[in-house]
Amino acid sequence: GHVTGNVSFAAVAVSFAHTIKALEPFFSAAATQFILGQQVPLSLWMSLAPVVIGVSMASLTELSFNWTGFINAMISNISFTYRSIYSKKAMTDMDSTNVYAYISIIALIVCIPPAIIFEGPQLMSHGFSDAIAKVGLTKFVSD
Repeated sequence: GHVTGNVSFAAVAVSFAHTIKALEPFFSAAATQFILGQQVPLSLWMSLAPVVIGVSMASLTELSFNWTGFINAMISNISFTYRSIYSKKAMTDMDSTNVYAYISIIALIVCIPPAIIFEGPQLMSHGFSDAIAKVGLTKFVSD
C-alpha cells in the first residue's frame, strides 16, 4: 500500500493522489460487508455517496490524470483496506501494538528484496565509497 501510494504520488499531482485515497472509507465499508460478512447500515452507505461522487467529479476534471497514478492510488486504497480488515480478524488474541509490529515485520520482509534489487547496485558502486570518502573507513565501520 505504501509503495503503490508513493508510485501514485510520483505519477500524478499529490493533491489528486490524496483525492483518490479519500475513497478508502468506501473500500473499508465494502470489505467489511463482503469479506467479514458484517452488515453495514444504509445510513453509512448514504454518507459515503457524496465522497464517491466528489472523487469521481474530481477525477474527471483532473489535469494531471494518468492511469498509472490512478491505478496505483486505488491499489493503495485496497491494500490498506485489506490490512485493516485482516488486522481486525487477527486482533482476537493480540492488542493493536502487536498487530502493528507484525504488519511492520511483514512489510520489511516484503520490501527488502526489491530494495536490494533496485537500490543495491547504486549503493555498492557509489553509496559506500562516497560515505567512506567523506568520513573515513574507521568512522564508517564504527557507526
